[in-house]
Amino acid sequence: MGACVVELARGVSHSISDTTIFGRHDDSTIRLPDVRVSRRHAMIRKQDEETWWFYDLGSYNGSYLNGKRVTTTCPLADGDIITICDTQFRFELRSAWKMPLVPPMPVWDQPGTSAQELTVAPMIVLVSDIKGFTRLSEILAPEDLAQAIGTWYGACEHIIGTQGGAIDKFIGDAVLAYWVDISAEARAAALNASIALRQATHDIHDSMRSVFEAAEGEFSCGVALHLGEVSHGVLSPGTLTMLGDAVNTAFRIQNLTRFVGHDVLASGELFESWPGWPEGKAYCTPLGLHELRGKTSSVNLYSVQSCPAEYS
Repeated sequence: MGACVVELARGVSHSISDTTIFGRHDDSTIRLPDVRVSRRHAMIRKQDEETWWFYDLGSYNGSYLNGKRVTTTCPLADGDIITICDTQFRFELRSAWKMPLVPPMPVWDQPGTSAQELTVAPMIVLVSDIKGFTRLSEILAPEDLAQAIGTWYGACEHIIGTQGGAIDKFIGDAVLAYWVDISAEARAAALNASIALRQATHDIHDSMRSVFEAAEGEFSCGVALHLGEVSHGVLSPGTLTMLGDAVNTAFRIQNLTRFVGHDVLASGELFESWPGWPEGKAYCTPLGLHELRGKTSSVNLYSVQSCPAEYS
């Protein structure tokens, strides 16, 4: 299913790609030559074949969806109104008017749907989320929260893309990303991405120090890296997904960053499996075996301290 945004004042239709950037910069997908618009102001990102999400990228003047300021990821529905300064767009699903008003069939009844549409392969999985986001959303003004989390979204896109990874999805204040390449170079790049994501939150905190100090809050993140087999592909018609124990393990490792006193954690599998990259341990501090919630076996964890200079 395709999508577009229609600029209401001029009636101009803009096609939506997998990642569409609104901004003042010449490289923006949809350029808005208004001095109040940030260079990279907002983004629409295709999450799967039928779902688009809207993000503010830390703009000073904010982005609005149906009249409400955007402070985190927002799913888009046909007919939603996006407002960026004085410009309004209507989001349209191009085939929405053709969709029959009948309930969808269960996945197992839909023709052509089978487990063979999922590809199982070892991947590097990265999970990161903002620590204490619920409290931050309560103590910060909406415009300050939007600027902080929006800037972080933009940093995730840039850092992970630069290091050769791909973002599977944003989930509120969390990001799920992966590398299909599991070579030593890719593992080193994943280490670098994890360190850079942590630094990005520190930079955002420093740039808004007065805001966070006044609210007695902090902007920081936890990051987890894991290597394991992942099912990735089409689960049902029009739906892309990542499934498997490796994804669940990465989320549980990330949750441990709140309790072990280390912001960036990697599992032993990142250094020991397929076939291994023992040299990577030189950039980490071993933390030993740790139990993960809901799992019977313990995981050997490392605290990531740095990354190879040639990959930074």
